[in-house]
Amino acid sequence: MTAGYRSWSGPARTMAVAVDAAVSAAQAGDVAAFTDAVADLGRADREQVAVLLGAVTRELIERSHPDGLDSDDAERVLQSCVRSAVAWYPPLDTDSLIRALTGALGIDDPEESPPLDGPAVVAHGLVLIADQLTTLSQELPGVLDDALHELMRAQTVELP
Repeated sequence: MTAGYRSWSGPARTMAVAVDAAVSAAQAGDVAAFTDAVADLGRADREQVAVLLGAVTRELIERSHPDGLDSDDAERVLQSCVRSAVAWYPPLDTDSLIRALTGALGIDDPEESPPLDGPAVVAHGLVLIADQLTTLSQELPGVLDDALHELMRAQTVELP
């Protein structure tokens, strides 16, 4: 955990710690630690978690595909994630993984898609983030801290 995380208030710090723990566990292939971290994240505000994970995922997708993400690119992203997670994450579900990606990109229409288990989509979003970080050879702290700053900024902007 970086020094930036320590400066956050209770709920933001709690989310950051849980996301960091879950992503680290996913990268290590440690299903027990991953499950515990996802459970910790489940105690945070669901909407804030979705916004945070979406921001982190979008940032990583933008870094890995600076010219944009087309359907072939999205398929490769998903295939990479499945290859990295299939050996260690028994509940891996492609529908939840697709929903995590499309939700993060803002192209998921819950009314047109069958309902999925929210915690499963969150878990698969974390698996996706872990795979993107590995693919990019980057670390989570900077991306996560930027996403937390954006979440805080969005929540403090007053509407007219």
